[in-house]
Amino acid sequence: MQQEHVGIDYSAIHRIDSPANRLLRRDVWEPGNDLGQQSFATVRYFDDLAARLGIGAGDSVLDVGSGTGGPAIHIASTTGCRMTGVEITEVGVEVSERLAREAGLDDRVSFVQADGMSMPFEDGSFDIAISMNVMNVFEDKVALFREVRRLLKPGGRWAFLSGTFAFDEGDAEVRMRMQRGYAIPQYTDTLESYKAKLMEAGFVIDEVVEYISDFRVQMDRWRTAWIRHRDAIALEQGAEQTDHHIDYFTCYLEMIDAGKASNHLVISTRPED
Repeated sequence: MQQEHVGIDYSAIHRIDSPANRLLRRDVWEPGNDLGQQSFATVRYFDDLAARLGIGAGDSVLDVGSGTGGPAIHIASTTGCRMTGVEITEVGVEVSERLAREAGLDDRVSFVQADGMSMPFEDGSFDIAISMNVMNVFEDKVALFREVRRLLKPGGRWAFLSGTFAFDEGDAEVRMRMQRGYAIPQYTDTLESYKAKLMEAGFVIDEVVEYISDFRVQMDRWRTAWIRHRDAIALEQGAEQTDHHIDYFTCYLEMIDAGKASNHLVISTRPED
């Protein structure tokens, strides 16, 4: 099933109808790549994820941390699956539901406001669970993974896309600058840490895919756009935090170039009982 995917201006999220944010997104995303994602993942990532998992019509898919819903709607529109997004913010659910209606997909795409650590579904409700660039907001990832495992049918698959970091003792200042720039707590992991936590939660790891060059390109596009529109952003968000966020991108790029940061798609399976 093929339909044109639906894009969104991310300035709608968090109720910031922001001219500066629109300027940013026009610079960051090439035509066809803006699905509302506040991340570094292009449409290629979402299509690759769906293909590797073999998502198809009839599959029931859970998206943990669905944001504004654009990527979830895109995957549903291109695969024919039934999609349920879980998002902690009220405005994220509101925007997602509107997009699903506008896409004519609200009969098989729905969104629920809930915390990913405790989702309001019965055991074994889903064939597949996915998450796209939100893992670093969860402090207790083993508990999160166990909650996802509970919701999957035996043999169900769990795939998440996440930034990975390998900070060492000499990176204390870089870590501090990145935390300050992001403005909300970040609970980062190495790839090996993710693997260990998945196994502790009862998953079998199937495949890991690393994205590097295009990931860096998108990171650099964000940094360049923030620098270009620095004054407009500062008027909306304050000069100090704006400069801290530009520094966040600078540090992230330095970590990528040092081989200490990347973006990984990790695919695992809930074993048969």
